[in-house]
Amino acid sequence: MALYDDLAKIVGNKYCSDKDYICVAYSRGLDPCLPEIIPQIVVRPETTEEVIEIVKIANNYETPILPRGGGCGLMGGSKPINEDTVVLDLTRMDKILDIDEENHCVTVQCGINWSRLNAVLFDKGFYTGNMGPGSGLNASIGGGLSHHSGGGGGCAKYGKCSENCIGLKVVLGTGEVINLGSQESRFIIKPFTRLGFGPDLMGIFLGDNGVMGIKTEATLKIFPKPPFYSGKTFLIKENVYENSQKIVLEMIKNGWSKALGIYDYFFTPPAQVMGITTDRLTKTWSDIIGGVIFYVTEAFNEDILEKNSHILEMIAKKYSTKELGPSEEEGNITPWFYEEQGHWQAYHQGFSLLGPNYFVATTEVIVPISKYPVILKKLDEWEEKKHDELFEADAFAGASHVVMLNHNSCYIGGGLAATSDEDLKEDVIKLWKDQLELLLNEGSVLYMCGQIGSHVMVDSRMYSDDFYRFFKKVKSIVDPNNIISPGKFRL
Repeated sequence: MALYDDLAKIVGNKYCSDKDYICVAYSRGLDPCLPEIIPQIVVRPETTEEVIEIVKIANNYETPILPRGGGCGLMGGSKPINEDTVVLDLTRMDKILDIDEENHCVTVQCGINWSRLNAVLFDKGFYTGNMGPGSGLNASIGGGLSHHSGGGGGCAKYGKCSENCIGLKVVLGTGEVINLGSQESRFIIKPFTRLGFGPDLMGIFLGDNGVMGIKTEATLKIFPKPPFYSGKTFLIKENVYENSQKIVLEMIKNGWSKALGIYDYFFTPPAQVMGITTDRLTKTWSDIIGGVIFYVTEAFNEDILEKNSHILEMIAKKYSTKELGPSEEEGNITPWFYEEQGHWQAYHQGFSLLGPNYFVATTEVIVPISKYPVILKKLDEWEEKKHDELFEADAFAGASHVVMLNHNSCYIGGGLAATSDEDLKEDVIKLWKDQLELLLNEGSVLYMCGQIGSHVMVDSRMYSDDFYRFFKKVKSIVDPNNIISPGKFRL
């Protein structure tokens, strides 16, 4: 095949395949029910220059290409939507290009994962602050930036990972390459800031779900890693949603991360706690009933840590039932969460609750801190209303956890634990879309979009007509032949 031959000339036969057993591995994401479309070719470039040549070839053949990182997306963002797609697996582009310890930033190829990058930074006394999404052990930097990711650790202090991006190299759908951030100036040798060169054009390529261009290199802020930390875990039995929120609001009034050094704040609702304790996934929680919160605070000074820890403990005790801890054996999971990279695994074990034939049709959203009890109750009401349909579709609905993103918003991990039964896929998709529409109508923002989320956003007419027309115009400029990730956002 001519297309295969042309692509293989760029990367070599070792990194280009049209074999069925290879291509089928790229036909789906982590969701249980979106259509599996097998790409015609998978190609694995190593450099920006190779990506440029691949894009030019795709234009010549009018062939859609899909950039793919770690493949961890839960909404169909890393799988083909259209037939005859060429998947661009970017995981060979995993080099750390520069660690600028003096100016506190790191430049990497976008195929490197958050785990490996931070392992290297740890040895130098740094970290990326936000440590990527909840799938950070395998999630790529490019994927995290394409989804405004958070939730894996450090979000309460550093916000979403795209907020810390200060430089970006992108290959457009034309094959042109642009540098964004400080590198927009030919007089600047190393990136150090995102803003200051006129309009913030980098924002077009952040959270774009890969439709605006192919990210090949990124520069992120890095931060000195504090040597001291402490964390507490608490059980809440009464007015669980409201009291978990009151703890956050009082912590915010006392200075949140700037004054109190709060690195993370997690809340696990009662239903998820019940599942965890029933299957003894977190053994130290034993047979507790209720909701659980835990937080981690960091400091560069032991005296400051002790002072802040005391303030946080007093706030938590005011609105909780009892402390689970302070030791790990007594239920305090923060040492595992913080020291053993549990921030990437805190809720992965929940996927196993219903067995191997189920997975998550996620409706992960970002909401203002004032609304998270309301949204959680809306999800409970939706589950009750849709009980019979969920039962028939062999799916279970609920919220698994809440993660603070800076001081004014939070991420809610919700959705369906759904069967992968082929005969029930349409029913699951219908319920999945219905819950997404509910959350959008309640003023939530999707944490990621992928295939199904971006379609629901367009189909629900969430966007104004003027905005959507502008969106399409920008897409037509950066990708005039619509070859990069066609189908998302109905583009």
